Amino acid sequence: MKTKFITLMCLAVLGLGQVFAQNQTEHTDFKFGEAEHFLDGYSFNFQYQDGKALHMSFRDGKAEYEWILGPKKGNCNTNIPYRSRKLSEHSYLINWHETGKKDYLTLVVDFEKMIVHSSIIVGYENQPVRPLKTVFLTGIVDHLNQD
Repeated sequence: MKTKFITLMCLAVLGLGQVFAQNQTEHTDFKFGEAEHFLDGYSFNFQYQDGKALHMSFRDGKAEYEWILGPKKGNCNTNIPYRSRKLSEHSYLINWHETGKKDYLTLVVDFEKMIVHSSIIVGYENQPVRPLKTVFLTGIVDHLNQD
C-alpha cells in the first residue's frame, strides 16, 4: 500500500511540475503587433511587366509613391503609414492600408534580385466609381537609393 501511495504522489508531483512549466513563457525579441520601418531612407523605382512604373520612397514610418509611367502617370499618395518585416538580408515584406482610397497593399521587395512582388486589393468597397479588383504582379527595381 505504501508503494502505491508513494508512486501516486510522485506522479502527482510530476504532473504539477508539467502544469507549472507550461505556464512559463520563453522570452523572444519578436515585436508582434508593433510597426517596424525597415525601409526608412530607401527610395526606388519599379516597373511592372506591362510597362507601368512607380517611384516609391520611405521615411519616418511613412511611404509615398507616384506613378511615373502608364495610364495612371502623375497619380500619387504621401504620408501613408507602413509596416515592414525583414525576411532575409536584402528582402522585406511591406504593407499598408490606404483608407481614403479603400486599397490594401502588400509588397515583397528583394534588393538582391532587384524585384518587387505585389498583391493589392484595389477599391475593396466595390463602389461603381472604383470597382473592386485585385493585382498580383512582379516588377523590376531600378534607381535604388538608400540614405
